[in-house]
Amino acid sequence: MKHHLMIALGLILAIIFIIRGAEAFAQPGLGIRELYVLGGFIFSGILLWKGFRDWREAKNTKR
Repeated sequence: MKHHLMIALGLILAIIFIIRGAEAFAQPGLGIRELYVLGGFIFSGILLWKGFRDWREAKNTKR
């Protein structure tokens, strides 16, 4: 069940940071806000990667 939670949180964070990224990159210039969005994308990617990795491991252990 841990992998389901990690995948769900990763997807929710990805959606949030897609919206925030669209707002941040629509404004001219690069700054702290863009770094914040990039960090959010990285964090959601890590959650998704670990969730899918654990899911595959649980699936292979079940067999």
